[in-house]
Amino acid sequence: MKHQLFTIFTLAAIFAAGCHAQKDTTTAAAQDSTTAQADTARLQTRLSIPAQTASADSVMLTFTVINQSNQPQRFCKWETPFEPRLGKYFEIQNAQGTEALFKGAMARRVMPPPAEAYLTVAPHDSLTTTINLAHNYTLQPGTYTVKYTGGGVSGLGDGNDVGVKVN
Repeated sequence: MKHQLFTIFTLAAIFAAGCHAQKDTTTAAAQDSTTAQADTARLQTRLSIPAQTASADSVMLTFTVINQSNQPQRFCKWETPFEPRLGKYFEIQNAQGTEALFKGAMARRVMPPPAEAYLTVAPHDSLTTTINLAHNYTLQPGTYTVKYTGGGVSGLGDGNDVGVKVN
């Protein structure tokens, strides 16, 4: 009987210690995520399309994250072009207001994002990537407006809109 009680108390202590350690990890990750969200308030996004006329299979867009502060800033790369071909983070509408059909992959995420999901932008510097919008969207001939809308997870602001004519 004493052996059974000792075993029960030992297992309970181990379980309680495991739960406590898990809670501390989650709290630290949540604080890390909150800090990164505060950092993104100091970051700006800028879209550009080098060729204002493109073909339906090649619409190249440059996405830039700019840090104008005196401190390094971080943002989550999820729902940004820094993690290309995964997720719908652009609103692309033609002149009639019809949204381009998204054909890319979607992802489910575990929250909060792990440390490796964050990118750092040095003070007074920027990070830039270029993607082909035609890989994730069906674009028919016409004029389109492109807007970044993935700020929910990344924490980045929408930035500017850009226009492009697709032949």
